[in-house]
Amino acid sequence: MNILFSILLVTFAQLSAQKVYYQNENGEVVDSENHAYNFKSVPAQSSPVELPINGVDDKYSDSVNTLIPKRGTQAYEKFVNHAISSGLMTFTLAVKKVITNQSRKQYDNIVFAPVSMAGSLALVLLGANGKTYQEISSLLGFATGVPDLDKKSQIVHEQFGRMILKLETTSGFVIGSQVNFASAIFIQDNYPIRKLYQETAEKIYQSEVLNLDFEKNPVHAQRSINAWVSDRTNGKIPEVLSDLPSANTKVIIASAMYFNAEWEHPFFDGATKRRPFYTNGVNNPSDVWVDMMSNGGNFPYYKDKVLDCEILGFPYKGNQTTMYVVKPINSSRDKLRSLENTLREEDLRRLVANVRETSVALLFPKMLIDSTVDLKSSLQYLGVSSLFNPAEANLALISPGPIDNIRDKVKIPSPSLPTNPYEDDDVLIFNRFGDSMNCTELFNMTKNATTCEQVITNTTHKVIYKKIDDKIGRRIVRQAMPTENLDNLRESINKQPNPQSYENPGLYANKVVHKVYMHITESGTEAAASTLFGLSKSGTRVVFRAEVPFFFFIMHEETKVISFWGSVNRPTPFYTSNTT
Repeated sequence: MNILFSILLVTFAQLSAQKVYYQNENGEVVDSENHAYNFKSVPAQSSPVELPINGVDDKYSDSVNTLIPKRGTQAYEKFVNHAISSGLMTFTLAVKKVITNQSRKQYDNIVFAPVSMAGSLALVLLGANGKTYQEISSLLGFATGVPDLDKKSQIVHEQFGRMILKLETTSGFVIGSQVNFASAIFIQDNYPIRKLYQETAEKIYQSEVLNLDFEKNPVHAQRSINAWVSDRTNGKIPEVLSDLPSANTKVIIASAMYFNAEWEHPFFDGATKRRPFYTNGVNNPSDVWVDMMSNGGNFPYYKDKVLDCEILGFPYKGNQTTMYVVKPINSSRDKLRSLENTLREEDLRRLVANVRETSVALLFPKMLIDSTVDLKSSLQYLGVSSLFNPAEANLALISPGPIDNIRDKVKIPSPSLPTNPYEDDDVLIFNRFGDSMNCTELFNMTKNATTCEQVITNTTHKVIYKKIDDKIGRRIVRQAMPTENLDNLRESINKQPNPQSYENPGLYANKVVHKVYMHITESGTEAAASTLFGLSKSGTRVVFRAEVPFFFFIMHEETKVISFWGSVNRPTPFYTSNTT
């Protein structure tokens, strides 16, 4: 399969280092320093050009100034898409390196969902200001250096929200595919939530911002969060918080993702066989055995001489999403780590862009990977420090704080909602589909009843199960975002004589939890992703044996958004013998 190389190969950090031209709201051509130009006055030696976003030309000279397409056009949307996907690729690689270096065993298997992480951080970014805003924006790659985007962050948020929606809806149209995202911020009960923030978060990201009482009822808070995550992952992740949150918890950011898709070309039924896996390379003895699946046919494949590695694509049904597997030539766990540590965003794009349909005979391990990561230290290492510091955290756009309401200081209407529109003892559970609904069985999606009560295991608290409107309806609602937005509120705060006095007192994050469940089988991938076919090389057929350490990533082809990333040094489950 030919993957169209249709987007720019230069990250925005590089773009912002050169002179960048764009069209503002008045149709004027201005540079990144806000100097106005007309087309004739732009320096002749570096004439403005349209970004090569239509797949015609993906390479251009760094000395050429770039004219950013006019806002509101399809070209502008693709431009913003590229900015977001590039930032998320860089974010993915950075997170992977830090998690590896901070893991207890530096050769552990690692799996995480970058888009789910980014969705949670974007939810925080939406309500952040000052240093906290700058740190998160830089990490996600949303700080583009382009004034038109940096001053109007809601444009980036809305486009990122549309990209996430596209991942869900395009997969949903394919039989055998399901993608569900879940992200939420749970805030201590005595912190009121701004109505403007809550409405914006729901409209753009379909995310929930919910109050729980960590201080007086941590057991109830723990069960509520676990029930929320379990519901959003179809029960595959029943628990994301194994310990009770501390009584001084102010914020918990929880992210979860459920991905279930069938292969376009399923592995051969009955051909799975237990085979050795060589953690230290094929030239060293194997100490584990794994269930190895077999397949053959035409697959996207490329051998890269620069990085000394191979890449093979496993398309899912519909060919809109692909799992790419990359392994170094003569791979070992040390070689894999070296490759991942040197990998750049442009390398990743080049590998994907160069795959071509090739006749391949392949072996790939059957795997079930379950991973939980507390991202606090990783985010701090990557430069997001103020979010976790009560003296520096600035989340004033999420909440005015428990004492002073920012409405008394800034003349912008931003009324707060009650901490919970239902009883204090209720657990508010959200789902994306349909209207409000209760069931006699916990989260039973097959019931058609409109009202009843549900009970969380081991608690008598009543559960109110609220369902958010359908995706098409949300898309329509999103088109009518209010003219008063969080950018306006942020700007008004920063224009005050002493903007620091408007920072949210005491509201800071002290835990960021991320958990992924992934099951890869002969028929496909589920994640929260006797006949052997010619394994000897014959003619032009390529043999791809994933019997050595490798990494993989699941990518949505249109948006280039990476849903999952995994590094496998020893597949799980594994065995000490070849006895079935």
